[in-house]
Amino acid sequence: MTQATAPEQFEDRLVWAFLHTFLRYGLIHSAVDGPEGQWFVQIGPDHQIHHLTDTEDAFGFVLEILEIIDGAQGGEQ
Repeated sequence: MTQATAPEQFEDRLVWAFLHTFLRYGLIHSAVDGPEGQWFVQIGPDHQIHHLTDTEDAFGFVLEILEIIDGAQGGEQ
């Protein structure tokens, strides 16, 4: 994925930061920011592409990934 410019709105910048972090550590395969707060995310190369239609969808997706990470770590602190 090519590096995109960070979005202007704080909420979109937060999602952008999480998705780029997930990419860096191999937790997702690809993420592309689209127009008007949309995102296209793929967990693995053979998985479907998730179309996140707005910032609320993207936040939900990020939270699901964080819950999976937390579950894999056994909820340890």
